Amino acid sequence: MSEQIDPKLGINSWLEDEIYQTYLHDRKYVDESWKQVFESNGHGTPAPAKDGAPPAGAPATRLSAPPVPIGPTDEVVPLRGIAAKIAENMTTSLTIPTATSQRIIPVRVLEENRQLINEQRGLTGKSKVSYTHLIGFAILRALEDFRQLNDAYTEQGGEPHRIVRKQINFGLAVDVKAKDGSSTLMVPSIKNAGALGFTEYLAAFDDIVARARTGKLTPADFQGTTISLTNPGTVGTFGSVPRLMVGQGAIIATGAMDYPAEYGSVAP
Repeated sequence: MSEQIDPKLGINSWLEDEIYQTYLHDRKYVDESWKQVFESNGHGTPAPAKDGAPPAGAPATRLSAPPVPIGPTDEVVPLRGIAAKIAENMTTSLTIPTATSQRIIPVRVLEENRQLINEQRGLTGKSKVSYTHLIGFAILRALEDFRQLNDAYTEQGGEPHRIVRKQINFGLAVDVKAKDGSSTLMVPSIKNAGALGFTEYLAAFDDIVARARTGKLTPADFQGTTISLTNPGTVGTFGSVPRLMVGQGAIIATGAMDYPAEYGSVAP
């Protein structure tokens, strides 16, 4: 199956491998969209360009970790499934030039406005708006002035190039609980999110999170992500250095907020 993994799935490439194993065991438990991928022999490795250059978006040569001495009481356990894919994706991410910036910003106004919004929504029976909803929409509006953060890096013929993105496919890191109690991170994306108004954005956001937690996501939900939002603040982290995936321009990580909500941490 490793030859059939779709490179466009990026950080989610482990998921295709997991679903493929389910497909081999019992196809009735696999969504039709995934069946089409597997029955058409998947999305194979892109053909090289005519000039011999690697295809657009293809990762550079994979780096190898140096051997580590094994002690007499050490046990070497192979990584399989999700863990192996995460390690592979993290290694590939080292081929992308990155820069990390961290800021501590006041969020009192964010908190107060969220309360006002939810009071109004509550009067009409609508669901509450979370901090993540608001931060995500703020990122989309900020990209109108800083569109280069939505671009991607690639190499053609050994030369560095920028892929200028005309559309924002906004990835959302969703923590999904497995039956055994373990957690898995999925990053589906809202397509053309920059063109959505706030109400449309809320609906698309809630839809993709709900489908992630009920196993209803399709291959298209994971493809083409240009920028994403992750939220390590939920586990108390103030600063974070996300690993940038091939094809993405930036990952924005929101850190924990102090109480009262005077300051928060944002690490793009």
